[in-house]
Amino acid sequence: MAAVVAADEAEARGDALGALRIIDELARQLPASAAFWRPWRVRRLLQLTTLGPVLPRWVTSRWILAQALQHLSPTGSAAARSRHRRALDLAIALRGGPGTLPGVDEADRMARVMDHDWVYRQLFLYELGGLAAFLRSGASADLVAGADQIQAWAAAPMGGYRLLETSTFGDLWIDLGDREVRVTPNIGSSSLVVPGECVVGRLVPTYGGTMFEAAPLFVPDDVARAVAADPAGWYDALRAVPDGTDSPTCRPAGDLQGLVSDVPSAVLGAWLADVAEVPARERDVPHVLARGALDLAHQLLDPVAELWDDASTEGERQEAVDDLMRRAREAEGDLIDPWSVIGALLLSPDAVRGMATAMLPSDVPLLERLGELLAEPAAEWCRVLAEELPEAA
Repeated sequence: MAAVVAADEAEARGDALGALRIIDELARQLPASAAFWRPWRVRRLLQLTTLGPVLPRWVTSRWILAQALQHLSPTGSAAARSRHRRALDLAIALRGGPGTLPGVDEADRMARVMDHDWVYRQLFLYELGGLAAFLRSGASADLVAGADQIQAWAAAPMGGYRLLETSTFGDLWIDLGDREVRVTPNIGSSSLVVPGECVVGRLVPTYGGTMFEAAPLFVPDDVARAVAADPAGWYDALRAVPDGTDSPTCRPAGDLQGLVSDVPSAVLGAWLADVAEVPARERDVPHVLARGALDLAHQLLDPVAELWDDASTEGERQEAVDDLMRRAREAEGDLIDPWSVIGALLLSPDAVRGMATAMLPSDVPLLERLGELLAEPAAEWCRVLAEELPEAA
């Protein structure tokens, strides 16, 4: 527990490397403790430490949200315990009651809700004030100063949205409330949604535009319209879902633990299995993952390389690539957008480590194209790699 408190305090100061060192030191003393830490927490810290210079400020805002959620010790304040208990009760009720929860015992069942339930997360952070409380008394001034309009995030309302289209760098949504079109970065927030389907979620401001503070919730059309008409009544609107909020008709549209990407890990694994020539377990995992991401990008973009080079404007390049991808996806019947997958693979901690051996001089034009097409921070990472590869050679 001393290590947990020390790691929490390091993160609250904005010291991701310090938190990783604490986790590593405990693992050295107690090897079995490696399984104690949430794997997505370790992944976040690795991404923060290895990709720091290329990360936009909204990544720090998402890091703050994650920290606000993980400060849930039973020995905390009475207000924190009450907030946690209330969020659990309300989230479990929408899932169909305690009898519907998976798990080996009560502690495991509660932990699964806290870690993976979309409703619990929303209630704890926003309606019940967990984020505001962490900003007041948990996060350091330096951490908050490095975030992206985090105070506005704490006040962001719920909304209902219909996905119109997904491009290489952005998702287009129509706000079912004011009928305005919103654009969010294509980081996988719509991974499990196809155009025409609806979600509910919180759009938040960033210095680059707007984005979902986390992957939204896929819902039936009537629920999305009800939330758009009455954002504050979103919890009551979800009562209309007949099979609960953990079902095929009502589920997160992406990975709730995502920091730089919302693409679910299962989706990443499926794509990598298609492009990696040798199973990762039989080779160097970082190299295989990095090379697999680059090969997937080559597979998608090489057919339009000549068109790309001949295009006179960025719009012509974008149109050529998007037209190719629309035809490819229609032919294959694949509903998962590949652009967010490429970005997520490139930003994964293993791929970041593997790039040194996986990159080839012939990858430079590809990385330059990806630097113009992908959403941030994957685009900036590709630009950095394209610049460093000739120097390394």
